[in-house]
Amino acid sequence: MSEFEEGGLDSLAGWFKMNQKLVSIVFGSLAAAAVGIVIWQKSADTKIDNAERAFFAAQTATAQNPTIAATELDKVATRYAGTSAGDRAALLAAQAMMTDGKSADALKKLEALAAGGGTARLGATLQTLLAAAYENLNKPSDAAKAYLAAAATSFGDAKAQRQADAARAYMAAGNSVEAIKLWTQLSADEKGPLAAEAHVRLGELIVKQ
Repeated sequence: MSEFEEGGLDSLAGWFKMNQKLVSIVFGSLAAAAVGIVIWQKSADTKIDNAERAFFAAQTATAQNPTIAATELDKVATRYAGTSAGDRAALLAAQAMMTDGKSADALKKLEALAAGGGTARLGATLQTLLAAAYENLNKPSDAAKAYLAAAATSFGDAKAQRQADAARAYMAAGNSVEAIKLWTQLSADEKGPLAAEAHVRLGELIVKQ
């Protein structure tokens, strides 16, 4: 039988009295941790609010002067990396870079975003933009892989479209084997949006073999 069970409340009170220093330390640590959590949460909320305001300001500025889009959005993406606003800014900055013919710079931005956890947060959106950058840089094999990664987290027509984009990229890369696999899969769904094209592409590929 424990000392608490033997003496009930008196024993418990006695234990607290004997271990007052330890109790003070424990409760003091818990209080400090609680304060730390509140401060951290407030700081995180402030960062998110600031990121949203900065993103809105960048959008406003670029609407008035599109030539500074990539620069202004990239500032937001860099300063507020990891936030929703920072992610959106990074995507739009990359799009602006590609529009300006700077696909290599856009690819670096997108690959950095992916390496920083952007793939988990943005999924198909990021992978599709990566694929577009690879295509612009004449890297169809890499584009196909990115389209397939996008398709893996997509559903319905969007999934089929990205699979078809991957198949076209494989065709551009001269990889008929992978292209045939994808077109065959798409052709099996006769009611699918890409069924007609899939049958045509299969015919083209089979003739070439």
